[in-house]
Amino acid sequence: MSTIVAVAPTLSDAVQSAGATLHRHAADGHPVVVVSVFTQDGDPDDAAAAAALGLSGVVHLALEPAALRGYEHLAAHDGFRRGDEDTARVAASVLAIALGKLEPDLILAPLGLTGHVDHLVVERALDELELPRLRWLDLPYALRRTPGAPLGAGEVVAVPASEDALAAKVAAATALGADAPRLAQHAADEGARLGAGGPVEILVKREPAALDDDVD
Repeated sequence: MSTIVAVAPTLSDAVQSAGATLHRHAADGHPVVVVSVFTQDGDPDDAAAAAALGLSGVVHLALEPAALRGYEHLAAHDGFRRGDEDTARVAASVLAIALGKLEPDLILAPLGLTGHVDHLVVERALDELELPRLRWLDLPYALRRTPGAPLGAGEVVAVPASEDALAAKVAAATALGADAPRLAQHAADEGARLGAGGPVEILVKREPAALDDDVD
């Protein structure tokens, strides 16, 4: 069996972006765990979503999200700024411990299309650890993108979302208060656009980026 780990700012990010893929691996008997960087344990909605997908568990790292790090409103969340590199280093440290215990065979993580600083912190932390991963198309944010818009460097992988897997994703997203019908429609639209013969989730295979210290 292969251990699949999704590293996400929150469980909701993983559910909305790659919930069907996670369920597919879980249904095949693989241990599937979500590592939620910016949330704490104890939310019953998280437990319901995890059960819907068949996850083996959710690990909450409980780092402070942007709203508790001095970002006062949503527009101010965008972009990686001086000082956020410290948060990324802390995230890398705690992720190294968590992933060392989980020993994943495959890591899924955000593509980082949103520009939201918490997504960028996760991306930089994983790059610092030099961890290869498949990166998901960030939903619900990507619902605003032009279908087929470039996703940058890397190989695009369309993962089929079976009826059962998509139903599990919808149930998990509903438990978390997400717009589940729009997520299901997006999967169907992407499958039709790509001629996949059914709904899909989009992942991108890309090497970890070289790090530098440039920030805004």
